[in-house]
Amino acid sequence: MANKAIYNINAIDIDDLTKSSATMEYPVGAKITIKDSSAAQPGEYIYVKSHSTLTQYAPYGIEPGSGGNAEVVTAAPATIASGAIIGFALAAITSGHYCWLQLSGVITAAAGTVAAGDHVEVLNTGTTVTVDGSTGSTVNSIYSIGIAKTATSGGTITLAALPSRTVAIQSGA
Repeated sequence: MANKAIYNINAIDIDDLTKSSATMEYPVGAKITIKDSSAAQPGEYIYVKSHSTLTQYAPYGIEPGSGGNAEVVTAAPATIASGAIIGFALAAITSGHYCWLQLSGVITAAAGTVAAGDHVEVLNTGTTVTVDGSTGSTVNSIYSIGIAKTATSGGTITLAALPSRTVAIQSGA
């Protein structure tokens, strides 16, 4: 008999994207793709355990964890040469709670001063995305997490991020 692939279809309550729970409600590390009618690109989300209190719209690293039911956890962005996975909190999350972070698609992200069309990155000291290079940065680099669709001076932007994108994170000092 030939081996057959099993295609798992995850279903979640859409309201759970902006909620957290002290108990695990979905498999840690589960990913789900959701097509929002207001955006052309579907969004990808991952279920994780928070390493500390998470701020709404802030970027966090996604890393392996060693605790029971915590094999996929958030982390403060850290300097890394390549392969960093960045997720964005859709709501404020209590430390140690399970939650969904958005990995790709059209994302609301906390940002410094950013112009529409700028490529943006996450720094190791950052709680926001910042321009990758200088304002007007239209070059995609190893640090670019996505491109700003809107502008801000210290608020939030709408960010377009590609699925399965990994980046390098550099020092903000």
